[in-house]
Amino acid sequence: MKAPNIIFLLITLLLCDCVSLKKEMTQTGENMQAVAIHNAILDFSNSCKLYKNDSVFSVNFNDSVFNEAVLIRDNEGTMHWKRGSLYSGLVSVEISASPEYKFLITSNTKVGYKGHLPSRHIIKDGKLFYWFDDSYPLTQGMLDLLWKYNLLQDDDGGLIIFPENPINDSQKGAHYYFCKNDLSKYKRVITNIGLGYYKPPKLKCN
Repeated sequence: MKAPNIIFLLITLLLCDCVSLKKEMTQTGENMQAVAIHNAILDFSNSCKLYKNDSVFSVNFNDSVFNEAVLIRDNEGTMHWKRGSLYSGLVSVEISASPEYKFLITSNTKVGYKGHLPSRHIIKDGKLFYWFDDSYPLTQGMLDLLWKYNLLQDDDGGLIIFPENPINDSQKGAHYYFCKNDLSKYKRVITNIGLGYYKPPKLKCN
């Protein structure tokens, strides 16, 4: 097969994959957080290279998006970050690997409690995506999953073991920006910079 034909075939297959993925996206729903997270994981698992690097990913939903923060000096001469202006019409989802991060088991991390441990999850290809949902209580099934994926640490005896590298500033994650009025419209940014500390991408939302 000639080179031009091979290139044409590859482009055609890529376009077909994109169209198929777009059809699986959900535009809206009663629970905006659930829809946005579903769409983000769908794209991440199908077209993001970071998906191949790890087996456990933390997910974070933000119902507000802000422009880039600025570093200012206060009256006492102390430098600090000032949050940027609200970027209206968008929500965001962060997906990042958490290979060494562990949650501490305490008296508040019990089945039926809310907000102390991640209570929502999706498993795709044996990989775990987990996130907090303050409106949904921790179930025994979720607790068992957190143990299975080695995400929990018991504080029995007061001994807490910290990972050798709890924070990796160079580790990149995927940030997804969605139109609130159509959650199938989005842009993905791969970065090691935190949300709110760089200029969000522009989206054409109706």
